[in-house]
Amino acid sequence: MSSLVRLAKKLEERKQDAMKQKLKSDKEFKKERSLLRKSSSSLASIERKIESAKEQLTDVSEVLTQKLAQQESIRRLVTAAEERLKYEKEAKEQAERELESAKSKEQDNAKIRLISIMDRINELSFEIKHRNKMLNKVADSIKEHQTSKSKISTKIQKQVHEKPRLQQLIKKSQKTSKRLAKKLASKTKQEESAQENLKEIKAKLNELKAKKRRLAARRTSLKRKQKLADKTAKR
Repeated sequence: MSSLVRLAKKLEERKQDAMKQKLKSDKEFKKERSLLRKSSSSLASIERKIESAKEQLTDVSEVLTQKLAQQESIRRLVTAAEERLKYEKEAKEQAERELESAKSKEQDNAKIRLISIMDRINELSFEIKHRNKMLNKVADSIKEHQTSKSKISTKIQKQVHEKPRLQQLIKKSQKTSKRLAKKLASKTKQEESAQENLKEIKAKLNELKAKKRRLAARRTSLKRKQKLADKTAKR
């Protein structure tokens, strides 16, 4: 019986150790699972941000393309207006010479022609000035959109660069979680086995104690009967 008591004590210690190891493994497993969830969440967030940034980049690129086309169109109009202005200035000089040499009867027609040319020169000068202002505004808008496009592209590059690190971390965490899950299952099985063995030993000890009590009771009963028989014999 003493050997069973020692075995029960040893199994109790083994059970307590298995329980501690199980709790430790469970803590490690939960910690790794938490890290996996955070990494997965961060990766999903980055992917959403990349998609959103790509949409922004598409929108900015479309507007930039439109602005560049508008800039080129205005430049062509300015160039054409400058060519017409050059022609009208040459016509003005010619009209001024004709007015100087015109006879009295022809001077009125020459003046009217000069005034008409001056009006076209003024209109063209105003048009060129107005379109140059538009060019400056469009140029500022292009610069603004180019800056925005560059910032968005840099942002995408940084986020894309971050993805492999998180993917590697997730992969590593998944492997670690799988290993810790097996370890936890093993420690749980060890605890259950120790508990079951301890239960069996305790049952045997209880059975032996019960037998011991029955034997002790039987001995006591026999002693009482012997005493009673001795008394009867003396009479």
